[in-house]
Amino acid sequence: MNYVFGGWKFNSIDTFQSGSPFTVNSGTNTEGSGGGTQRADVIGDYHVANQDPSFWFNPAAFTAPPAYTYGNSGRNIIVGPGTDQIDLSLFKEIPLPVREGMHLEFRAEAFNLFNKPQFDNPNESGATAGAATIGVPGASALNYAGNPAFFQRTSREIQLAMKLYF
Repeated sequence: MNYVFGGWKFNSIDTFQSGSPFTVNSGTNTEGSGGGTQRADVIGDYHVANQDPSFWFNPAAFTAPPAYTYGNSGRNIIVGPGTDQIDLSLFKEIPLPVREGMHLEFRAEAFNLFNKPQFDNPNESGATAGAATIGVPGASALNYAGNPAFFQRTSREIQLAMKLYF
């Protein structure tokens, strides 16, 4: 009975964290500085009652600032989607009668067990990391998943392994 049901180990790493903040930029540079990005002007309430991947914030609440002025929106005023991920592992230690201390270990591991999508901030790509740009199509949509290197964001992965200890 112990040979079949004994020697099992269970591990879990659960990640529940809020999203990272981001800045809303204007798609048009009106400040006359010769290039780069500038913040948008806030002209309304950018909060939405039911955030979803196609509409994370209200882009109509932002506009390009008047000529030769800076935008009035603050830095990192909107928080992106959070991370909810559960990783599980199950181990079984099987003793081998060949030599003392010799055993076989079976291992089953699942990363992002429930396969919950882990979205990046709206309108982010390598060039606009940390900001959403008003004036481009899909400015408030969550278009990418699993990209930032500082997050552990993966689709579901399952792996099996066996290890011999001698």
